[in-house]
Amino acid sequence: MRDRIIDNLPRAVGDSGALPAVRREQFLVYLMGPYRTFDVDTLLPADADVETDAPSFATWNEASGEYAEDEVLRLLQETRDCLRDRGFNAFLAIDVGIPLDELDAASQSIAFANASNATVFIAPQVGDNLGVGIEIGSVLEDLLSSDGMHGPAAEATPPPCTRRVMVATEPSVRSAMLGSVNARWDASVRTFTDAADCCRLCAQFCTHIQNAELYGSLARLD
Repeated sequence: MRDRIIDNLPRAVGDSGALPAVRREQFLVYLMGPYRTFDVDTLLPADADVETDAPSFATWNEASGEYAEDEVLRLLQETRDCLRDRGFNAFLAIDVGIPLDELDAASQSIAFANASNATVFIAPQVGDNLGVGIEIGSVLEDLLSSDGMHGPAAEATPPPCTRRVMVATEPSVRSAMLGSVNARWDASVRTFTDAADCCRLCAQFCTHIQNAELYGSLARLD
């Protein structure tokens, strides 16, 4: 999967064309988020019901939330571009271009996280509670199981792989799962105030992971 992601990213078409090359091509950073903006015409059958069949990473309530869907996607894209400017090979699931009929959205998230040097779930306040519990929990549990750890032993001694995951949230986001991210999985939870602050936090985390790989506390993936 790592090779497929790296091969696909330079050809991924976004708003400004193909993603530019980066200095650290082998350092993959998977950015997850509560977006559900997809090209429905190409991803769903002609007889599909968009309201029930379209993939979704959150329950949206634009009356109580602070963001519309396109604003959340823009935040993710801005963070991706900012990290790429700093040399990290950051990407969104939609950049890789794997069809959902080949690999469903949840399985893609797990596969991309397993293939990446660092994974960040960006969680702005979008109204009804995010799918943080389902999405980040499924990824972290898969990392535990792939490391061969289960049950109390996994809780007492989280494997190094979960240290590669960070949740970046706005201070207003509340979720019981956020309290478990660090306690159960030893992953990081940080808060951001705006897009620039989000990029700064993500870049610091990626640099930390990179240093951990270089100096031996985490295995190198490239």
